[in-house]
Amino acid sequence: MKYLKNKIIHFLIFGGIYMDVEVLARAHGQQLVGYEGIKPLSLMGFTSLWMFLVGGLCGVIIGGLNDRPGYYNLKMWKQVLIGGTTITLVELFSGIFFNLYLGLHLWDYSKDRFNFMGQIELKNCIWWYVLPILIIWLDDVLSCYFYGDDRPPSLIMYLVKLVTLR
Repeated sequence: MKYLKNKIIHFLIFGGIYMDVEVLARAHGQQLVGYEGIKPLSLMGFTSLWMFLVGGLCGVIIGGLNDRPGYYNLKMWKQVLIGGTTITLVELFSGIFFNLYLGLHLWDYSKDRFNFMGQIELKNCIWWYVLPILIIWLDDVLSCYFYGDDRPPSLIMYLVKLVTLR
């Protein structure tokens, strides 16, 4: 029960962070949302309330992987590769569900180069391979807080492991 409670807290934290990432990127001129129309519950122009679910899901999946020795014992670049691919696939399938199936039109990348079905595009996919290092580190920090695990090294040390291919 404690594990489920903590994963719900992780879901809430990562969902909020995911929305914040979109808002910050838009504040700095990046276009994460390409659709020009306004639909209910979409907060077009900034982020979507639905992205809270997507971000929470990504955080819980990658955090859940990070709880398994087969994942956290991998070299950091492999963890980032798996995490980035996970985020990209969650983005694709959530786009297919929310945009194409439900017709919410939360985003549409069909006018951008290197898009796939208008739901994902290369520029944002590159960013999805940056986020896992932050998710892994924050999951370790939360595990330290919730489970009393050892205090993780600084985020800089995680980046050093990535850059040095350790």
